[in-house]
Amino acid sequence: MNKSFWFVVLPTLSLIWLIVTVVIAGSLYPGYNHISQFISELAATGSPHGKYVNYLGFIPTELLMMAFILLSWRALPKTKLNIIGMLLLAVYAFCLGLAAFFTCDYECRPDNPTFSHTVHIALALPAYLSGIVAIVCISMGAGAWSQIKSVKHYGCLASSVALIAFVMLESKLEVVGLIQRILEFTMYSWFILFGYAISVRAR
Repeated sequence: MNKSFWFVVLPTLSLIWLIVTVVIAGSLYPGYNHISQFISELAATGSPHGKYVNYLGFIPTELLMMAFILLSWRALPKTKLNIIGMLLLAVYAFCLGLAAFFTCDYECRPDNPTFSHTVHIALALPAYLSGIVAIVCISMGAGAWSQIKSVKHYGCLASSVALIAFVMLESKLEVVGLIQRILEFTMYSWFILFGYAISVRAR
């Protein structure tokens, strides 16, 4: 099998794994609402199947992303923007994976957060921000190596949408779950396009 195949498959599989995890876990969580509730609530303390969601869902999702990042690192030219971007992507995937070991408190809206909840938030929020900045860095330098011009153009759009969604991740909003899902999907859509651009270059 051509190695370039994996540049598209790995981020796509990571996204599919996340979607399947969220859909299945949500269906097994009585009263769970994808529009108003955080994704992390599916694995929070007191959730019906938290450990399974973390260890069979969220962690494999980020392991697939880490594999994609390592493969991409080897294929990309080592420009300053690419190095910074890829390191930030690694921070994004690593921190989200690590956050799965520190579950948030029940419903992720505690008045008196536990240590685990505090660490979870301290990992998840910088992870998202690192991913957004990574998209900006890699997109800005994509013209020097990518034949796919939309990597740069869509990168500007995706990072803008993702940043707005990130800023709006306020637990008091009734649509916070939808906002988080828009953030995740926007970032993943760029990851997949980025992978496709690398696969074209590799061929």
